[in-house]
Amino acid sequence: MRIRLIFPCLVRVKGKLTTRALFFKRDAHSSSVETALILAGGQSRRFGRPKSLLDVGGTPMIRRVADVMLALAQEVLVSIASAEMAAALRSVVPEAAFAIDRRDGQGPIEGFRCGFEAAHGDRVLVAPCDAPLLRPALYRLLIEAIGERDAAVPRFDVIDPVRGVYRRKVVLDVLASGSEVPSPSALVDRLDAVFVDPPRLRLADPDLSSFLDVNTRDDLENILRRLSPGRD
Repeated sequence: MRIRLIFPCLVRVKGKLTTRALFFKRDAHSSSVETALILAGGQSRRFGRPKSLLDVGGTPMIRRVADVMLALAQEVLVSIASAEMAAALRSVVPEAAFAIDRRDGQGPIEGFRCGFEAAHGDRVLVAPCDAPLLRPALYRLLIEAIGERDAAVPRFDVIDPVRGVYRRKVVLDVLASGSEVPSPSALVDRLDAVFVDPPRLRLADPDLSSFLDVNTRDDLENILRRLSPGRD
């Protein structure tokens, strides 16, 4: 039986200290990381509302991602653009704390910056909110791959830095170094990272469904077809 313990702590949000609850699992998987960060700061202009709340087979998309994270991490953070988004998401992911962007228009690197500053774990697992078919096995593979390196990141023709495992202190050191880091890919360029290529990725996720993002309504329909009970 899993037992979650709730501990109050103080976090800094927009310069103010506030109390939040951290949820810890006593019997976490042996390869658990301490913190998982879900990136949910996008504007979702195509959908007209937060993409993270889209219904996917009867479940909000971010809830599906959070369930994967809770199987792997002791602390779950959600990176968001505004306090209004926290109000919308809180009832959907009550286990999570929220890291709010301090600067507008910076893209996902601002989610990394604020999320890693709020994290308590030595290792941080990062996931996008719009990938409802994420597999826990993918992250266990990345956790195994990181070893003593700074990060473990999937690589296809290009790297996929929003699905990865990172060492918190090293990332914070790079982001505080004074040199411009405009994107997660640029961050990875400054790290001693190990890259996991498709043949090894397929051992954990044979059809690579963890890498299907919902960016358009066609993407959403594709995901729903894959979830259909009648699909071969």
